[in-house]
Formats: sequence, structure tokens, C-alpha cells
Amino acid sequence: MMSNLSTLNDKDLVAFLIDGSQKAFEELYVRYKGRLIYFCKRFLKDQIGAEDVVADIFTQIWETRATLDREQSFSGYVHKMAQNRILNKFRQFDVHSRFAQYILMNEKDSTNQTEDTIIFDDYAKLLNELIESLSPRQREIFRLSRVEGLTYKEISDLLKISVDTVQEHASNALKKIKEHLTQHTDIHFKTVTTLLMLLV
Repeated sequence: MMSNLSTLNDKDLVAFLIDGSQKAFEELYVRYKGRLIYFCKRFLKDQIGAEDVVADIFTQIWETRATLDREQSFSGYVHKMAQNRILNKFRQFDVHSRFAQYILMNEKDSTNQTEDTIIFDDYAKLLNELIESLSPRQREIFRLSRVEGLTYKEISDLLKISVDTVQEHASNALKKIKEHLTQHTDIHFKTVTTLLMLLV
């Protein structure tokens, strides 16, 4: 049986892994490496970062193999590990990472990516469209504040304008974007409602 590991299901492979089989570990790695990297890259937008996350996941799996639950879904287990590591990588709570966090934390099935792909495509299209509808100064301040995660004080220092001026432009930009958002019925409903929730 050990010579035909590729024909075994995850549950049997995990049982062999718990007993210390390196070949079972390698089979699980080959089976899940690609899909996990793809999953991580969708959120991190970084191929190397995604590969590092997956390598870390499987290192931990090997080191803690004796404690694995052979009755637990291995697919669900590794995707949950990936979700946790992605969330830990978000350092700036800008609109992009907050949107990704929201989708990650509300995913019901990490292996079903169709809806999330639609949401992310809609999100990117919609946010860019909304930003482009702003005046040049509003657009600049909104990007620095909501996309790059700078504070009003940092923006003030960068643009050589007062904090009050930055706050006024940011407030007007946000008001205009929210008004535009409520008019969009052609975009995925979850995208619009999520952006409205995050842009507070």
C-alpha cells in the first residue's frame, strides 16, 4: 500500500503521517502545495510570501505530526492554518487588508474560491473607479490614508499642509465615495456592503 500513496485519501495519508511516514508527508505536500500557494497569493499578492507561508505550514505539520487528528479534514485544517498566517501578516489596517481580512474571516468554505474571486474582482474595479471620481487632492489623500495606511499627521508632513486640511479632504472624499457606493446595483452586493462597512 505504501508504494501507491497517490491513490490513498487524505485520512489514510494522515494516519501514516502520524506514524512518522515521510513519504505520506511528501504526498500530502505535493497534493496541497499548489492550491495553498494560490490561496495565499490571492490575499498577500506576493508569490514568495505565499510560498513562505505554505512552507511554514508544512514545517509545523511535520513537527507536530504526532498530535494530528486523523478524523479531521486535512484540507480544512491546512486552509485554516493558512488563514491564520495571512491574518497575522497584515500589519497596516488599510482598506485593502481590512477587506481581505473580512473575506478571510467570513469564508464558509476555503476550498470554494468562485465567489471570492468575483468579490475581489468587483472590489478592485469598484474601488479604483470610486477613487478616480475624486478631485486630484481628495484622490491623493484618500490613497495615502485608506490605501497606504498613513495617518493624517503623516500625510500632513508629506504634503506640507495642515492636519485640519487633510482631515477635511479625507472627510469629503469619504462622503463622496459612500454616495457613489449606494448607487451601484451592478456590482456584487457583498462587495458594496463590505466596503460601506469598512469605510468608517
